[in-house]
Amino acid sequence: MRYVDFTIRARDWEDGHFKVEVTQSPLDRMREAELVSQPPNLARYLRNLERKRISTTDLRTLGTQLADMLLPPAVREMLFASMATLDPESGLRLRLVLDDLRVANLPWEYLYLSPLRAEDTPYGFLALDARISIVRHEAIPIAPGSVGARLPLKLVVGFASPAQYPRLDLTTERAYIAQALDGVASVQVTFVEHLTATRLEASCQGAHMFHFAGHAGFMWQDSGRTTGYGAIFLEDEQGELSPMPVEQLAQTLRRCGVRVVFLGGCETGRRDGVNAWSGVAPALMRVGIPAAVAMQYAIYDEAAVAFARRFYAALSVGLSLDEAVTAGRLAILGRGNEADVEWGVPVLYMRSGDGVIFPEMAADPSLEAFRHAQRIRISQQVRELRDRLTGVEIGQAPHTAMEVAQEIGSVAPGGEALGARIESLAAGVIHAIQKVEHIGPGGRLTGIRLCRTEGQAAQPKANVPRRET
Repeated sequence: MRYVDFTIRARDWEDGHFKVEVTQSPLDRMREAELVSQPPNLARYLRNLERKRISTTDLRTLGTQLADMLLPPAVREMLFASMATLDPESGLRLRLVLDDLRVANLPWEYLYLSPLRAEDTPYGFLALDARISIVRHEAIPIAPGSVGARLPLKLVVGFASPAQYPRLDLTTERAYIAQALDGVASVQVTFVEHLTATRLEASCQGAHMFHFAGHAGFMWQDSGRTTGYGAIFLEDEQGELSPMPVEQLAQTLRRCGVRVVFLGGCETGRRDGVNAWSGVAPALMRVGIPAAVAMQYAIYDEAAVAFARRFYAALSVGLSLDEAVTAGRLAILGRGNEADVEWGVPVLYMRSGDGVIFPEMAADPSLEAFRHAQRIRISQQVRELRDRLTGVEIGQAPHTAMEVAQEIGSVAPGGEALGARIESLAAGVIHAIQKVEHIGPGGRLTGIRLCRTEGQAAQPKANVPRRET
């Protein structure tokens, strides 16, 4: 999918108010910025979100408040109009330029626009829509660079679990990454266990991409938790804790030539309220690394593994970083109660204009079937339905982002419209949109018929957050 930039800039914070404007879109830019205000009860929702004690209803309320701030009427109108200009194979990239730290620290990945009718589904959260990518852009006076790689790509995956912290299921994460890239000759993977600062720099020489799996956190420097710095928690030679501050990590990876960074540790996407470069991911942008995936809150180990698995599976068939992040979110979505929140924890920072890491693979027609499996759209129009109309039937769907639209004039007696019939679904978001003018006696409408979701009989696993709690 080709993404077109829709750039939103938030600036001039003052006493809970700030200005929002569209500086780039498929249409044009705004002549004047809109003034918006932060809701007085926003802080309560944010605290509950970070503690993972927020209900689905409150999460939607938080998402609606975020949308009211970032997408006020004029911006929202331009957003809808821009979406209408896109062809079926294109999407919109919401590129967020957040000038003030109080705005930058808000979890914009939970933006929510109410669907046309109320329904108990994830539909409405923009980050779960494959047609929309939410990207954070750090505005700095250096060239944005490119994430594109010449084949073969060198990927370094480092694991660290210091003795002072809960043990993580790094073995499973390694297995899933290896499985996702098995047979992909264009990617050379190096796994580094018990990652130390010395091993990190030695292994990343000449690497295009670095993945860190382990604990991370934010090191507060005062009791008021206002200033601090991000760090990933490496090991020393004895397996004990050895934090690597953000500046050291950024400079090390820059010297090695790394272009894309995946930070699986908690809070690698956040920063304090004073220093713009105190967070790990923003500091990587500062030294010229074009893209990073990071976590803005603590993330449960099982969710992090699920995200990484789908992320690399998507990249392995030539999909972009935008699409891979959405695939990872959808993988988290189907994994239990925590999935109601965890899918919004990953954050994509990207300054490059294109998120395609493997241009050659993206253009390979032999991989199109695999790419198509990640995104399915069905559109049907019928004047009068006398029999059965099914949008799509799928056996096992390990992951999908699907939209089925049926427009029917009338459903005659005995007619039935079925949007999607799926035998087994591991994770995904399915939109079944049915517009019918008239339903006759005995006519039936069924949006989605799901026989089984993956893991129904599975035993629950203990979730370990990737930081000390």
